[in-house]
Amino acid sequence: MIQLSRIMMVLAAFALASCENDLAKVEKIASNEASLPVETSRDINIIYSDSARVKAQLSSPLLKFYKVANPYHEMPSGLKVDFYGDGLKIESTLTAKSGRKFQNQGIIEVKDSVVVVNEKGERLNTERLIWNEKTRKIYTDKFVKITTPNEVIYGEGMEANQNFTNYKIFKIKGIINVKDDPDAAAPAGAQ
Repeated sequence: MIQLSRIMMVLAAFALASCENDLAKVEKIASNEASLPVETSRDINIIYSDSARVKAQLSSPLLKFYKVANPYHEMPSGLKVDFYGDGLKIESTLTAKSGRKFQNQGIIEVKDSVVVVNEKGERLNTERLIWNEKTRKIYTDKFVKITTPNEVIYGEGMEANQNFTNYKIFKIKGIINVKDDPDAAAPAGAQ
């Protein structure tokens, strides 16, 4: 009888220990589920407007929505944003290999091979850029390269309007002037 009660206590101890392990597994699975998207969309186009005027259009092949404490949309397969002026004229275009839109802050953070080109053909290259929808500004604290028809400017950090027509570089690292060579522009054999 005493032997049987000891066996029952040992079995009960094993059962309780296995319950604790199962509970830990459940908590781990639950925490992993919080990092899974609740919505996934493909080939999306989002129009941003203000006072019935289209201001921007974002497109991405894949959009995932994460409903966490600070909800966000993730675009892990790249994105493109066209910024519009009056008459639906594209004033600048932003492309990147990935991005996140933080729903509560109205901020889109793009990363990896970020390129912004404005209507004058000026080009910004960086690895991280933030677009604040509310202030209509883009900015970064990372290395930037801005190429214009006359010069290439290198710096650390910049801020611009979302159309990239007015920008400020914070820590200029160097400027290379590009001089036009009249002979280089002429087609071969032309005099």
